[in-house]
Amino acid sequence: MKALRRVLASAALTLSLGGLVVPEAVAVPAAVDVVAAAAPNCRAGDNLDEVAAKFISRCKKGSIRREFPSDRLSRTLGQIYDGKLRGDRDDVKAWKLLNDRRFDK
Repeated sequence: MKALRRVLASAALTLSLGGLVVPEAVAVPAAVDVVAAAAPNCRAGDNLDEVAAKFISRCKKGSIRREFPSDRLSRTLGQIYDGKLRGDRDDVKAWKLLNDRRFDK
């Protein structure tokens, strides 16, 4: 909190003196932007190499586990997608649940 007050006070002082330069303390570090850009999203189709259990923990509500086929939790999303294309009923159900917006966090 003190750091925020210090930054705001220095910004107000800079502006009151007629300076239009933003102090460095206010600027967002470039590392934060890189981390935000590299953060994986929660679309199943974009995370085919992730294990289903980890994807569910990161992106879905816990209630999805009641309906999700338990033997599919240890498979990757890519394996589930391939099974869906082959017509495996459990993979079709798993893929449908992974893409169901009702279970999004």
